[in-house]
Amino acid sequence: MTTTTTMPVRPADPADVATIADVLSAAFFDDPVFRWMFPDPTRRARALPPSFALFARAYQPLGASHVSPAGGAALWAPPGVEAFPDEEELAADIGAIAGPDAGRVFIVLELLGERHPADPAHYLNLLGVRPDRQGHGIGSSLLRAATRRCDEAGEPAYLEATSERNRALYERHGFVVVGEIALPDGPSLWPMWREAATGR
Repeated sequence: MTTTTTMPVRPADPADVATIADVLSAAFFDDPVFRWMFPDPTRRARALPPSFALFARAYQPLGASHVSPAGGAALWAPPGVEAFPDEEELAADIGAIAGPDAGRVFIVLELLGERHPADPAHYLNLLGVRPDRQGHGIGSSLLRAATRRCDEAGEPAYLEATSERNRALYERHGFVVVGEIALPDGPSLWPMWREAATGR
């Protein structure tokens, strides 16, 4: 028999930006893609918090992101909504934050943009759980909060998995790998798509 652990999840509000940045910085510090973007651990530790704060400030007002007081966060954009409509402003912000590693960040963003689906879908930009809280159902609870909304609306969802472990989590929630993005001399990301479930 399979049991489902449900952890508390609520919509993110503006006061959560700093917490979201802190959670995601811890969650992704040893992630293969973020290690590739920021090879030096000291620079990575310095760049991740303001990077994730930038994304949290952009995604939270869109009304689809969630946090778990247990130590998790997920940044979502509704179908057809751009979190960063001004690409030049985003590039300037990333350049200021990432410094010598900005070129690698831009490579990742460009590759993700090239593979982003043309069809409207709910987009999961980032989902992370503090390392010491992983394996307790927080990531699954965050995913269920969003996929339930997708199913109720009859709309698909899209994301890019940055590790084998993340990919396995998303597969358990109905996402299917639809390709691979190989970084130059680095790890891969996996674009994943989920059709809305019916009859639930």
